[in-house]
Amino acid sequence: MMTSFFHTITEENKLTLNKPSDSDVVYYSELNEWFTANAFRNFSLKYVVDRCIYYKVGNREHVVNQGNFLLACRQPDVKAYFDSTAKVRSVCIDICPATVAEAFTVLTAQDDHDFDNYLDSYFKVPQFLETVCPVNAALFGDKLKDLVHVISTGEANRHFDKEWFLDLVEKIIFHEYGNYLALNGIRSVRLETRKEILRRLRVARQYMDDELQQIDEIGEIAQVCNMSEFHFYRSFKQAFGISPYQYLLKKRLDLAMTLIHSGTMSFTSIATHCNFPDVFTFSKAFKRKFHMAPSHYARRNDHE
Repeated sequence: MMTSFFHTITEENKLTLNKPSDSDVVYYSELNEWFTANAFRNFSLKYVVDRCIYYKVGNREHVVNQGNFLLACRQPDVKAYFDSTAKVRSVCIDICPATVAEAFTVLTAQDDHDFDNYLDSYFKVPQFLETVCPVNAALFGDKLKDLVHVISTGEANRHFDKEWFLDLVEKIIFHEYGNYLALNGIRSVRLETRKEILRRLRVARQYMDDELQQIDEIGEIAQVCNMSEFHFYRSFKQAFGISPYQYLLKKRLDLAMTLIHSGTMSFTSIATHCNFPDVFTFSKAFKRKFHMAPSHYARRNDHE
């Protein structure tokens, strides 16, 4: 019986290594080719370090490129595959149900969390939303990067223990709570419709994060996620509790605050850089959000 928390998968042992269900295990693989029809045997996190891996859930294919991860709930008949001349490096973290339940117990014991319905409904098929996400956008992103570093040093066998898995699961719970709230906020009867809308909205939100300084119209974002402007605007607000315009504005003002803090640009340059039409509009928006003018914030920053 396998008791180690860490295993390496190679071309030599990939067909013979036993992968039990209901276990907390980190698998690190360096392979040229792989196929399995049982990819989601546990609740798991699939992190691609180099190259690309494909996962097929029903008729939906998830493409997980380098630097991205996929969170997956246990379910049968899920395929994973790739064929590459270069080594595909990846990490699969299997998490047993008892560890998930223990993490929920710890969190719900704290007065400021109410996860009862979340636990009962979300971490089960078909409610769970499989999502591909950049590692930098995750609450546990640094933990995954540290994991890869530890593996590269050859010290992985001594790095993982039960506390490591519990900490990861707690971070996953907080990370996924937004998806749970968003799915419940979208006004559609069918779960699959809500999940499809949320997938498109996540694409739109990522585009907004990446192209923050270039976006001029909300309609441009709606086209990226293949939705009408009206449907996009309404669904975005239902899911995330904020309009697309307010989301963009918040991100731009947060960027502006960072630039002011750096002290390397004038207010006019910052307004242009953050895609405000002029410095007056920028100053007015900044004051409305932070309750002080940009010049006041800059002076306060100089005295800290």
